[in-house]
Amino acid sequence: MAQIVDPRTWHCEKQGDGPPLLLIHGLGASSFSFRGNLLPLGKQFRVLAPDLPAHGYSPAPRDGDYRLETLTRGLNDFLELHGIRQATVAGNCLGGSLALMLARDYPERVKALILLDPAVALTRMPWIFYPLRLPVLGGLTAALMGPWIIPWAVRLAYHRRELITPEVVAGYARPLRELPRRLAFRSFCQQLQIPPLPEIEALLQKIHQPVVLIWGQEDRILPVRQAKWVEARLPHLARPPLILHQVGHAPQEEAAGVVNEIIIDFLTHSGKN
Repeated sequence: MAQIVDPRTWHCEKQGDGPPLLLIHGLGASSFSFRGNLLPLGKQFRVLAPDLPAHGYSPAPRDGDYRLETLTRGLNDFLELHGIRQATVAGNCLGGSLALMLARDYPERVKALILLDPAVALTRMPWIFYPLRLPVLGGLTAALMGPWIIPWAVRLAYHRRELITPEVVAGYARPLRELPRRLAFRSFCQQLQIPPLPEIEALLQKIHQPVVLIWGQEDRILPVRQAKWVEARLPHLARPPLILHQVGHAPQEEAAGVVNEIIIDFLTHSGKN
């Protein structure tokens, strides 16, 4: 039987004492991806950036329950454990999908959404992770991938290569040094089921919270054309999608200052917090 990873054991980076703001990272990333956001946003908000199970420094049981529905319940329980009745939720990539599911399944818990290149308008897992799902090759891939893969993976995610510093590579590489963690991440990828597009469209139609959509113009994992698809199906988009030029898959990393300004403007001047 799959093991549910208790949200009380999740690693979490925290800053500030203001209105709650939950930051959810993407597939294969961690709270490290919000390193440029925590301190600036923490000056006005109570910011929590957890590592999802099998990511970063959170527990990574090989037999963990990593289904999207379980992760969504875990995020709701995580907020409850921290005494947060309602929060603004920001998510990148997979984190954007989970933010939307949290808003749909627990609407009273989510006040507003900030979606950063969300993994929504896709029909299959990005090819970079696909080998991990295969019966035999997946185990070999997990065993071999290790920290050495990080520079290559970050080059795929980033547009601006000069931002790929040794510190960035080291920050993402540390958790991958342990083989059990890599095998747990393989289990995570195997359990990740992408809903069919009609189901995703139905999900988006159920989102009643105000939403800001941010996308990197140079995203090679989730192309920017997907922003229009999402825009056409979100009934409460607060403004047209904000397309950031010379930015790739993780705007909060490549354009942290701009993203921080967008979030602060959205949540303070529009009265969402």
